[in-house]
Amino acid sequence: MTAADEPVRFDATDFGAIPTSRALRQWMRTTRRKHADRSFGQIFEDAYLVLFTLAMVGATGGNVVRHLNSNVAHCTSFTCGELSHWMPWVVVPLLLATTIRMLLSVGPVSASQATGFWLLATPVDRSALLRPAYRLVMVVVAVIGFVASMVVWALLGSGWSEVLEAAALMAAVLVCTAAAAVWVQQNGRRPRWALRVADLLLIAAAIPAVVLALHPGGQAGEPGLIEPAQTRLLVILAVLVVLCVGLVIVTSRSLDKLTRTSVIAGGDLLAGLAGAASSLDVSMLADVVAGRHWRLQGRAHTRRGRGSRGAALVHREFLRILRWPRRLVIGFALLVVPYAIAGAGFDVLVPVGAAFAGFVAVRPLMDGLRTACRSTGLARALGMDLRDLRVIMAVVPGLFAVLWAGLAFPAIGSLSATFAVAAGMVSGAVRQASARPPSYSGPLVASPMGAIPPGLFSQPMRGFDLLILCLAPVLLNLPPLWVVAIPAFVLAVMFSVRPKTD
Repeated sequence: MTAADEPVRFDATDFGAIPTSRALRQWMRTTRRKHADRSFGQIFEDAYLVLFTLAMVGATGGNVVRHLNSNVAHCTSFTCGELSHWMPWVVVPLLLATTIRMLLSVGPVSASQATGFWLLATPVDRSALLRPAYRLVMVVVAVIGFVASMVVWALLGSGWSEVLEAAALMAAVLVCTAAAAVWVQQNGRRPRWALRVADLLLIAAAIPAVVLALHPGGQAGEPGLIEPAQTRLLVILAVLVVLCVGLVIVTSRSLDKLTRTSVIAGGDLLAGLAGAASSLDVSMLADVVAGRHWRLQGRAHTRRGRGSRGAALVHREFLRILRWPRRLVIGFALLVVPYAIAGAGFDVLVPVGAAFAGFVAVRPLMDGLRTACRSTGLARALGMDLRDLRVIMAVVPGLFAVLWAGLAFPAIGSLSATFAVAAGMVSGAVRQASARPPSYSGPLVASPMGAIPPGLFSQPMRGFDLLILCLAPVLLNLPPLWVVAIPAFVLAVMFSVRPKTD
């Protein structure tokens, strides 16, 4: 065997010392600055507009929250007391479940395709490369958790000292949850168990909501998450802060165990979400999340179909929905919304809350319809008119909507209003799923954000317009005949008009 036939051996001395992550980032920063084509004044102007907008929104929202806090604090009725007592036990599991699901869908640590290909495949320390993204996740979770908790507790009428303590406590809990999510990301089997924990938290949030809706007897409890003693709350907060700091440090040292597949998948998801948000296409957001789920799923057990033509498509849609049962769990967990609103005493808002919660529950089940409406070739291959496909592929989600509205009937309290809610859920979800892509044709419209195609303005409202139209007779307190007739007319028009594909 000659020297040319021997395998190539890697010798670090032939390539020099491996650069540190800090030196590599410094080199990348210097290179970007050399190719920058924007002046400092332009960057400062954009940053000023963003900060000014945030300040205006924060001042307006803070003023509204302050007035609501003052009004609720002076409320001494039994309903206000029950709401202040039970709502924290609904909000806390919901925040935890939402945090777990969102973090696991993104990564939580993510990187772009370029970073994964050019940097993570090199001998450079992976922990040091991913640590900035890891710190950003922790900061974002802490800020969002603090702000959301502060708003919730302020709306419950608690004192501002209690609001800040509860917000700091929840922020610490969510940071611990984020650190645990990073640990879960390091193994392919752990996310499944974490998602099951999130589902259990959703169920746990439903129990107090049902209790709140049933108006349990007895004296109303005091508001707050942990109220028996102020000192105990401070001690628990201090312990949680120390625990969070320890978890964050320990987890940051184990970032080298993250695989490139899991890290890049989150980066692709963020890139897709950014593209969907830039086009104001709400349906595309759901497509990006669903596409990532099925790519990570990899494979599924095939099952023999049944029937022919329309019956076969209905059967396939039923099987497709069952392949992602967590969507059904989340959909039924959203029944918490109408019961919680009814238990809080806002009976007028129950149909509105039920309709929007039901829309969120039904819309993820419309992926098959959206795929057929966005793919002309698939519709031709199925050999059916697109109008017929819309009716057929809406059968299974429509049955789910009827079941969901039936379970929400005790909270809604009216059979005609329940029909209007179900019709609004189905018509709105079908319209949004079968909507054509955003149109960029026509003259541009000047706005403070620059020139915007006029077709983008109507894109986010597709689906919600029919939902509000079906709820209009309920909100206007019309007779039951009109409450049933108008949503029925909307449904008839929706399924009789052929969707546009161009």
